[in-house]
Amino acid sequence: MNENDQRALVRDRYGAIAAGASAPSCCGTPKADDMARRMGYGEAELALVPDGANLGLGCGNPQAIGALQPGEVVVDLGSGAGFDCFLAAAQVGPGGRVIGIDMTHEMLAKARANAAKVGHANVEFRLGEIEHLPVADNSADVVMSNCVINLSPAKAQVFAEAFRVLKPGGRLAVSDVVGLKPLPAAMAADSGLLCGCVAGAARPAELEAWMRQAGFIDIRIEEKPESRELIKDWAPGQGVEDHVVSAVITARKPGTSEGAAAMTKLEIYDPAMCCSTGVCGPQVDPTLVTFAADLKWLAEQGVAVTRYNLGQEPQAFAANPEVVREMEIGMDRLPIIAIDGHIVSIGIYPTRAQLAAKLGIKDPASPCCTPKSGCC
Repeated sequence: MNENDQRALVRDRYGAIAAGASAPSCCGTPKADDMARRMGYGEAELALVPDGANLGLGCGNPQAIGALQPGEVVVDLGSGAGFDCFLAAAQVGPGGRVIGIDMTHEMLAKARANAAKVGHANVEFRLGEIEHLPVADNSADVVMSNCVINLSPAKAQVFAEAFRVLKPGGRLAVSDVVGLKPLPAAMAADSGLLCGCVAGAARPAELEAWMRQAGFIDIRIEEKPESRELIKDWAPGQGVEDHVVSAVITARKPGTSEGAAAMTKLEIYDPAMCCSTGVCGPQVDPTLVTFAADLKWLAEQGVAVTRYNLGQEPQAFAANPEVVREMEIGMDRLPIIAIDGHIVSIGIYPTRAQLAAKLGIKDPASPCCTPKSGCC
């Protein structure tokens, strides 16, 4: 199934739910309030939202983990009928603003009708895909989502978009399902389990790699083992609770006060090695020893250095389309060096001077200028 087919499948399924022609697919039962209570919503929260806003489509309570403050701007990815948006609106108050994004016309109409019931002036709902948010750059304080990112066929792009729309220092607050172990082939290919928030669940390591690629820091993925009792009801008798679990996912976009160096990401995609640096075993390559020392020096200069070992973290390679393209040309393209997501070196370990030059950092061991430049 290609990306467009997957989006169409999800759009049709949730459009039918909004229109009342289908029972809730993702994380839902006919008793939506009971489901919400099991996900951590309190009676006071349930009383705040208009009838019809809670469809039981979720696996947690993201606005509760977002630490929302009065006056903040919040974007909800996959806002459905508006349940979490209305709760967020109460927290940010009249000086704040909540923007719900959904790709389903029927859900959008339902959310707007719900907003009209209660006269929320600080909530709006926009038609759009979470991979292509109709939201301006650097405009949101918080991006939240409730059991929706797992439905996307392009999860890395979702996190890149969330990073784009967040202000410096902005926060990501997500409740979603994560994969514990691979699904059997029949379950992985089941369209019902895809729309039911099971077959599309990514592993925590994949999610972290995508968030780091986007630029997020302070990443935390906290699995909720107790959610298995909830999840087993999504597909009774199939044992899905052994394969996926709900998780709280939080991260932060670096603030402007943290400096440009902290914003610079240096990523190294290494070939398969016996350890994370290759500096191990009876015969150590001197080049790797020097390179490890150079990376330590760069980290001391404030550069965010991350290394991925093909033998240990293949998901990080698969999550970067540019790296995949290079590897398809040949495995001799490794190591691949990227700065802020852009490949700058292929097939070699650059020297400290070369890395410093690419990063715009002065290397004290290098001359202050080139010969005959007249600067010294």
